[in-house]
Amino acid sequence: MLRIHFTPGDLARVTLGYNSSLPVSEAVMSLQALRRGWGPRFSAWRHVVGKRLPARASLLGSLVPASGWAPDFLTPGPDHASPTTGAFDAIRATPRRHLEAELRRLADRHRLPAWTQLLADGDREALDAVTDTLAAYYDVAVTPFVDRIRAVLDADRAWRVHTMAHLGVGSVLAGLHPQVRWEEPVLVLPGPPGECQVDFHLEGRGLLLSAHIFCGSRPRALLNEVGTPVLVYAPLWNLQSDSLVTALPDTRPRASKALATLLGRTRAAVLEALASSAGHSTKHLAQSLAISPASASEHVTALRDAGLVTSLRQANTVRHTTTALGDNLISSTNSTGGIQLP
Repeated sequence: MLRIHFTPGDLARVTLGYNSSLPVSEAVMSLQALRRGWGPRFSAWRHVVGKRLPARASLLGSLVPASGWAPDFLTPGPDHASPTTGAFDAIRATPRRHLEAELRRLADRHRLPAWTQLLADGDREALDAVTDTLAAYYDVAVTPFVDRIRAVLDADRAWRVHTMAHLGVGSVLAGLHPQVRWEEPVLVLPGPPGECQVDFHLEGRGLLLSAHIFCGSRPRALLNEVGTPVLVYAPLWNLQSDSLVTALPDTRPRASKALATLLGRTRAAVLEALASSAGHSTKHLAQSLAISPASASEHVTALRDAGLVTSLRQANTVRHTTTALGDNLISSTNSTGGIQLP
């Protein structure tokens, strides 16, 4: 069990992370999803990636166990998290003492192959080989799926922002996972059975909440004595698909037909009502437009099928909001006098 202690200053410094380029830590965590499966959500992704692994992928398999902790030097901090912000350069520049300490910690948990001693000794050739392989793996496991991953992460972030604005930071912390408890001023995270209790005090540094597709079911705390501590959590998934890889249908005729239905008065009003960042639940949408819940649900489904609306479920509530395509449609029609309702 991990207990994270907050001061009032820490609560004021809780932030929601955002990376325009997906962090390298997604690739590192995905190695565990590749090996362990994690259910149907990743089955198609595993099938695609498994056939395209880089030649020296076994190097990464030696350093990233199927579950649990992986060396921190493979996942640079917020300032150098992604390839566009120098993640791979940061990995190559890892000091020898850092490599030695982390590989010693890993060796306490798992048996390591002999070549990792070169890495622990700070051998530049060994570190370059690991970095190059991780970069190649990122291009296979993350880059082709960026659009899908970004859609899930953006929708989750919109939900958390809405929750923070209306219910406060405590509700955001408590809603990260069903087993996470917010016992103000302490956030309690479950650990493996039999694991001793660990208390960590933020001491005014705040906490960065970072959603990762491949983090697994439980939040992961990336805690250190310098910089901003990070809590990685699994995002909510939208209802259009429960898979990271989706089939790409012939959208042209479907989109044309779906967009034609938007000329109806009620459906256009539904689209505009969902354009706020917080969106609406089906019940609230029906109440705001004075239509039945069944009618509201039907219109939302049609808009979602057309790619204009996304839906997120948290506990027993489903909240709908517009996608970038839906926003663009509203913006373009408004620029020519607004959506015309017959």
